[in-house]
Amino acid sequence: MQARELQRPLRQTEIDELSEFLATAPGAMSFSEAHGFLTAIASAPTTIGPSVWQSVLLGESGFSSMEQAKHVFGFVMRLYNQIVTDLNEGNPLAPSDADEAIGSWCRGYLTGARMDEVWTADETGVVYLFPLAVLAGEIDLVGEQDASGKVIADPAPQLRRCREGLDDTVHEAHAYWTAWRRKTMAATVASRPPKIGRNEPCPCGSGRKYKKCCALTEQ
Repeated sequence: MQARELQRPLRQTEIDELSEFLATAPGAMSFSEAHGFLTAIASAPTTIGPSVWQSVLLGESGFSSMEQAKHVFGFVMRLYNQIVTDLNEGNPLAPSDADEAIGSWCRGYLTGARMDEVWTADETGVVYLFPLAVLAGEIDLVGEQDASGKVIADPAPQLRRCREGLDDTVHEAHAYWTAWRRKTMAATVASRPPKIGRNEPCPCGSGRKYKKCCALTEQ
């Protein structure tokens, strides 16, 4: 598939086709879960390649042919690329309809985030996951204390706030990890020793050119 084709957003008919495939493939995520999963993969501090996450999303899908495999995975990669665009442009990502779809989307996001050890070991990164864990049904707020110290008997207000702030949370997490990657990359570049020209004096102090001295031991 051409690179330009992979950048083209999925049409609704293609979304429907991918959704139908995922719904019938053993062990595969639902479409909403896959969308949340890929959103986390695209936001993660370290690069997680398709060879790592493909089986998590698609399960042990038995494709009828190589053509079908390429067809389905082409849809998945186009969905991923659209999610990257939406993250970079600040577009809405999370479902805004049924609670079931939101819960499924959040479960997928959590699965993707937890594939990255840097994310799960970072205190701020884990804080971003809390409202998603609540919406995914992993955390029961009943009996917990709210911000004012009152015991929560009915978590409906907290759940509503988590839902209303979901897109903001996802974009904040993406911005946080984008800044983290840039800082880490800059630190890596700064820590590299300066490259020595082959005709420059050898830094060992021998007085000889580098190419006639220590460079010989590094070959």
